[in-house]
Amino acid sequence: MIIKVVQIRDTAIIELSLPPCADVFTFKISSRELEICGKTYVLSEEIGEFKRGLLLLEKTPFFIECDEGNCIAAKAQV
Repeated sequence: MIIKVVQIRDTAIIELSLPPCADVFTFKISSRELEICGKTYVLSEEIGEFKRGLLLLEKTPFFIECDEGNCIAAKAQV
Protein backbone atom coordinates (compact mmCIF):
# COMPACT_ATOMS: atom_id res chain seq x y z
CA MET A 1 0.00 0.00 0.00
CA ILE A 2 1.31 3.42 -0.91
CA ILE A 3 0.49 6.26 1.47
CA LYS A 4 1.34 9.80 0.38
CA VAL A 5 1.40 12.65 2.91
CA VAL A 6 1.98 16.34 2.27
CA GLN A 7 2.05 18.62 5.30
CA ILE A 8 2.20 22.40 5.36
CA ARG A 9 2.08 23.99 8.81
CA ASP A 10 -1.14 22.75 10.46
CA THR A 11 -2.70 21.33 7.27
CA ALA A 12 -2.16 17.90 5.71
CA ILE A 13 -3.12 16.04 2.55
CA ILE A 14 -3.13 12.27 2.92
CA GLU A 15 -3.69 9.90 -0.01
CA LEU A 16 -4.26 6.14 0.35
CA SER A 17 -5.26 3.45 -2.12
CA LEU A 18 -7.84 2.18 0.38
CA PRO A 19 -11.61 2.09 -0.27
CA PRO A 20 -13.71 4.44 1.89
CA CYS A 21 -15.22 2.69 4.93
CA ALA A 22 -18.10 5.19 5.40
CA ASP A 23 -19.21 8.72 4.51
CA VAL A 24 -18.17 9.91 8.00
CA PHE A 25 -15.68 8.09 10.24
CA THR A 26 -12.95 8.62 12.83
CA PHE A 27 -9.29 7.66 12.62
CA LYS A 28 -6.11 8.12 14.65
CA ILE A 29 -2.69 9.27 13.63
CA SER A 30 0.33 9.45 15.93
CA SER A 31 4.00 9.65 15.17
CA ARG A 32 4.44 6.96 12.49
CA GLU A 33 1.16 5.04 12.94
CA LEU A 34 -2.10 5.55 11.08
CA GLU A 35 -5.20 3.68 12.30
CA ILE A 36 -7.94 3.97 9.69
CA CYS A 37 -10.92 1.85 8.61
CA GLY A 38 -10.01 -0.92 11.06
CA LYS A 39 -6.41 -1.25 9.86
CA THR A 40 -3.10 0.05 11.23
CA TYR A 41 -0.29 1.23 8.96
CA VAL A 42 3.28 2.10 9.95
CA LEU A 43 4.64 5.03 7.94
CA SER A 44 8.22 5.46 6.83
CA GLU A 45 8.41 8.95 8.35
CA GLU A 46 6.89 10.66 11.35
CA ILE A 47 3.92 12.96 10.75
CA GLY A 48 3.72 16.15 12.76
CA GLU A 49 0.60 17.59 14.39
CA PHE A 50 -2.03 19.05 12.09
CA LYS A 51 -5.54 20.38 12.66
CA ARG A 52 -7.25 20.07 9.29
CA GLY A 53 -6.74 18.68 5.88
CA LEU A 54 -7.87 16.52 3.01
CA LEU A 55 -7.95 12.73 2.93
CA LEU A 56 -8.15 10.94 -0.42
CA LEU A 57 -9.30 7.32 -0.32
CA GLU A 58 -9.24 5.83 -3.84
CA LYS A 59 -9.62 9.39 -5.20
CA THR A 60 -12.71 10.07 -3.00
CA PRO A 61 -12.11 13.35 -1.09
CA PHE A 62 -12.81 13.69 2.65
CA PHE A 63 -12.37 16.84 4.72
CA ILE A 64 -10.62 16.08 8.00
CA GLU A 65 -10.30 17.84 11.35
CA CYS A 66 -7.95 16.58 14.05
CA ASP A 67 -7.23 17.25 17.70
CA GLU A 68 -4.15 15.60 19.25
CA GLY A 69 -4.14 12.78 16.69
CA ASN A 70 -7.86 11.96 16.94
CA CYS A 71 -9.45 12.82 13.62
CA ILE A 72 -12.86 12.86 12.00
CA ALA A 73 -13.33 12.57 8.24
CA ALA A 74 -16.44 13.62 6.30
CA LYS A 75 -16.97 12.94 2.60
CA ALA A 76 -16.72 16.10 0.52
CA GLN A 77 -19.66 16.80 -1.76
CA VAL A 78 -18.07 17.82 -5.08
